Amino acid sequence: MTAQSSLYRVLPTKGLLFISDRHICFRSSGLATRTMGRTLMMLPIGDVITVARHRAFQPGQHGLIVVVRGHEEVFLEFSSVDLRNECCERLEQMLEEALMRPTADISIGKQDDLILKDLSDKLEATSISTSLPSSSSSDADTQDWESGSVSASMFKSQSSDFLSFLPKQPLHITMLSIGSRGDVQPYIALAKALMADGHRVRIATHDEFSAWIEGHNIEFSAVGGDPAELMRICEQNGTFTVGFVREGLLKFRGWLDDLLLSSWRACHGTDVIIESPSAIAGIHVAEAMQIPYFRAFTMPWTRTRAYPHAFAVPHSKAGGSYNYISYVIFDQVFWRAASRQINRWRQETLRLKSTTYDLLEQHKVPFLYNFSPNLVPKPLDWYEWIHVTGFWFLDNPGETSGRSWAAPDDLVAFINTTKAQKRKLVYIGWGSIVVSNAAAMDECVGEAVRKSGVCAIVSRGWSDRLSENKGTPSEAFSSPDIFRVDSVPHDWLFPQLDAACHHGGAGTLGASLRAGLPTIIKPYFGDQFFWGQQVESLGVGTCVKECTAENLAAALRKATQDVRQIERARQLGERIRSENGVQAAVTAFYRELEYARSLIKTDSRLHTTNSEVQASNTVDGASPSQPHAEELHERSSRAIDAINTPSNRPRSTRSSSADSNWSILSP
Repeated sequence: MTAQSSLYRVLPTKGLLFISDRHICFRSSGLATRTMGRTLMMLPIGDVITVARHRAFQPGQHGLIVVVRGHEEVFLEFSSVDLRNECCERLEQMLEEALMRPTADISIGKQDDLILKDLSDKLEATSISTSLPSSSSSDADTQDWESGSVSASMFKSQSSDFLSFLPKQPLHITMLSIGSRGDVQPYIALAKALMADGHRVRIATHDEFSAWIEGHNIEFSAVGGDPAELMRICEQNGTFTVGFVREGLLKFRGWLDDLLLSSWRACHGTDVIIESPSAIAGIHVAEAMQIPYFRAFTMPWTRTRAYPHAFAVPHSKAGGSYNYISYVIFDQVFWRAASRQINRWRQETLRLKSTTYDLLEQHKVPFLYNFSPNLVPKPLDWYEWIHVTGFWFLDNPGETSGRSWAAPDDLVAFINTTKAQKRKLVYIGWGSIVVSNAAAMDECVGEAVRKSGVCAIVSRGWSDRLSENKGTPSEAFSSPDIFRVDSVPHDWLFPQLDAACHHGGAGTLGASLRAGLPTIIKPYFGDQFFWGQQVESLGVGTCVKECTAENLAAALRKATQDVRQIERARQLGERIRSENGVQAAVTAFYRELEYARSLIKTDSRLHTTNSEVQASNTVDGASPSQPHAEELHERSSRAIDAINTPSNRPRSTRSSSADSNWSILSP
């Protein structure tokens, strides 16, 4: 199929679109080639996630968006709506056929293994060593080596000696996080895996999670902040809106000071810090303590053209330029809002020089993202020390030492009765969200369940935590088709359901997608809009931005009746279940320890006397036992000695180049 169209990047480029059985191609023509240079796109259909009709940027045109794995979206525009629709239908048919092929079920990990085997076979057949190519090598080979694509593949090879990356002796690791239960739970899963390897692990977070964490035999240290109050402000004002900043300045300036000081105390005695970047303090504490520093998070936080910042998701996809600039703006606003307090704390407590956003060099920090590469493929423009490991699932999170969870008999009976009646059963819950008018939300949910004809298990979680009548049963849930629970383990419940509807927290989302459930997301703030957009892009669910009974009922009907959505969700669930995110994170952590050590800054300490340091600690209220000069030097040496470096492996100072299978070229 061939069609006249425009490829829209910064400016529209007119040309011809070619659609074959396996590829989508575009070639510029006419005036565009003479004025802007030749543009050629070759995109394998296997790299396409979805296609959809889209609002055109040019007047009188009709848009089509192609969502690509690990790359920014491709925007095409047509002068005829019929031609646009014909191309869209053709591409949708090709995607459906690709899903039905046996190779479509191969996981990303298995694909990597096949690529590596193919590469190994080629190397053996041509007797090519792993040294740099000679001057006689082809230009294409030279580009592969310069881009790091070959060496990166070789480092993934199962033939590499993983044992050479293991620390010589156990480490004391502190994981620093703030937020809701869903922000903390992945760290428990990672901590237990590292403890199984003999390391000592501490989780530093809000005090209300102490019993839960210590119940898993993990060391706990408290940091400041009330997560429920933070959730309320975000829900009522939106994240980083004018209202959020205004109320935040009034209530959380003192909270930030407390967070910084308590984080410094919480990391005392540690060898390595793994921090959620929202906790703010860890990168500075690690600099003061002269120890390796990692980041880990549940949402994209690294600049890329592939996805917008999770806190700045537009109403409709806006392209790579918007995506990248959203990170730049957020980083600058976030830093400017907190930099004065941070630098004062650095000088008075950490005894460090003031810093700037650029001097922190956060883009160099090794990063462990705990979401699935099948949900958010790693962008091609991310550095090699950034890892998308998969979800860090903690099965049976409520089961701790001396405590176990058992399903209530009435809940089991409700599930069995629903199945016997052959009715669709869904989960509805808002997790840690604090809803300002819980009663109105209950009415909306109850009416939507009745209109859609499903049965529902409803968990209110924190939805009425700050309301005066919290815990009071709602009349909206008096229907025999609704069963109300306070909380229930997702890993036990979700495999028994037909669909799930929740707020879009990363942890709950991972659980529903792992179970292969079509997922409805009602986002409230923050990264929830990003996850809602991803779910819709993959065709495995619906994002309900305006939660009315009609909208929610329509989404419930689609989730339980739409064959295409149900099948896509089932296939995604299979791929996520084949992952082992925790083990992948542990492997990446060991591999990046030496690199993290190489980033330690040695020239940022203020030159002060011991008496000045002691006086500063007394003024700031810091514990006299907090680490300083001599102890920091000793701990830094111990952390370095604990890392067994097989060789000084080279690190690319640039991100990966585009996949060689497809590209957009403009000389």
